[in-house]
Amino acid sequence: MPKKTLKNVTVADAYLAVLADRGVDYLFANAGTDFAPLIEALAKAQALGTPHPTPIACPHENTAQHMAIGYYLVTGRPQLTMMHVNVGTANGMNGLLNASRGNVPMLFTAGRTPTNEHSLKGHRSLDIHWTQEMYDQSGMTREAVKWDYELRNVEQLETIVDRALSVMMSDPKGPAYLALPREVLAWEVDEFTYTSPGRIQAASPAAPDPEALDRAASILAKSENPVIITNWGGRNPGVMPALVALAEKYAIPVVEYRNRFVAMPRHHPMFAGGNPNPFVEAADAILVLDCAVPWLPSQVNPSEDCQVIQLAVDPHYTMWPVRGFQSDIALTCASDIGLRALSVAMEEPAKSAAATIDKRRRTVTDRHNKLEDNWAAKLEEVKDKTPIHPAWISHCIGNISDSETIFAKESQLQVQYLDTTKPTKILNAGASSGLGHGMGVALGAKLADRDRLVIGTHGDGSYMFNVPISAHYVAAEQDLPILTVVFNNQRWQAVRGSTMGLHPDGYAAKANQMPLAYFNVDQHYEKMVDVSGGYGEQVNDPKDMQPALERALKAVMVDKRQAVLNVTASDPT
Repeated sequence: MPKKTLKNVTVADAYLAVLADRGVDYLFANAGTDFAPLIEALAKAQALGTPHPTPIACPHENTAQHMAIGYYLVTGRPQLTMMHVNVGTANGMNGLLNASRGNVPMLFTAGRTPTNEHSLKGHRSLDIHWTQEMYDQSGMTREAVKWDYELRNVEQLETIVDRALSVMMSDPKGPAYLALPREVLAWEVDEFTYTSPGRIQAASPAAPDPEALDRAASILAKSENPVIITNWGGRNPGVMPALVALAEKYAIPVVEYRNRFVAMPRHHPMFAGGNPNPFVEAADAILVLDCAVPWLPSQVNPSEDCQVIQLAVDPHYTMWPVRGFQSDIALTCASDIGLRALSVAMEEPAKSAAATIDKRRRTVTDRHNKLEDNWAAKLEEVKDKTPIHPAWISHCIGNISDSETIFAKESQLQVQYLDTTKPTKILNAGASSGLGHGMGVALGAKLADRDRLVIGTHGDGSYMFNVPISAHYVAAEQDLPILTVVFNNQRWQAVRGSTMGLHPDGYAAKANQMPLAYFNVDQHYEKMVDVSGGYGEQVNDPKDMQPALERALKAVMVDKRQAVLNVTASDPT
């Protein structure tokens, strides 16, 4: 096999070369004293023009981690992040948890405080190198990664990089963690040879077991009231066309429950909204597609006779300690592969159910039309209200965007008012509800597709979690003009709603202002972007919403400046 040889290099030089060879485009990093060998290697690669992941300095780890996630969600290629020893790892855990629960591959690395006190190159040279050492730095990450390791020597370098990348990219995908001791990175070698291209590849996606597939197909084809429930199926770009085809062919309603991506275009007649309860109650067959929590057992459960089919790359979600949802058939496969296989397998058993399918098509279409009427009625009801209703904000955003616009969603954005006909355009990386993901995802998406309009939408609380000064800095430094819309209701609505749900008649519900749920300072978020030369505007009147968006759009698309709109918003009720 073809080989490449590097002469007179450090382990850091070799590490960057192998990563670049394996298709890693970027290094999103927040550096510290442990980075010295890597920074020298990056400077050397830049000076000599040798391949290396392009470094992007991120002032906060949240920005770095979520930029890697956003870039992957658009390109399908995993990226590299690096943080400063244990403290940087700790700061990066929010993004790591989102990547873990979202099945996003990411090579999350951190320097390892030198262990040698005085002799090896890269040895301890500052007092902090004693206080930052841990017995098991990687232990912080172990519950959230598929694989973790600490690089020991140059001889294993190629194996370790390939091991990390192949494990990350094999289903179920997920992040890996690699600790990099400073002495190892600084190690000098006369010659380093590696295979190019690499010989350790990710496992190909699984196909469903034929017998289980036929049983599932028979159940779905012969049922009177089937339903498909999904949450993050839309993250896979092949799911939308496959799901639309299957739902359309067999007239099966699709519920997207608390969805983070869009698998079913909102105006398709088989889209049945976001509330699974009435469908679960009536169903005699349920296909759970990429959905760890398809309904809340405290609210609703399927009937005894209902057959539940779980379809996902890991249909039992084995990383989760407790999950007791019914699973009469579990199909282990990539979602798009499974949907296409089901569609074919259902053809024969569905022949005897033609009348049932036709009748169901009319029923599901009528129900969908009522959804459309409700959306239109809500818009008419709230279009002049102050504070500005999220439905009106969303409608106005829909007017300046199209099917190719990429959205990083961390807000009450109501996607039924957008064009959702194209897959993987609505990106919500908060799989672990780790707030502060939206701006990094938006920047990563823009980096992956610089010609595309990218809009990030955030609540005011989540905007603050994004460490906006860090995100705005990266947007300016890397020429990544994105449009940020803050839905500012001056509260933690999730905290308030959860408390009201648990204690509807309690003291907190009766208080003038619930503790720990409100922001009492009038924050001018639109001024934050001024620091980095962007365009900012506050919007208080619903009549100003559309003109303000058009001004912000011009700033982003024509003037190539990032923009922030701080919108005084109501709750979505």
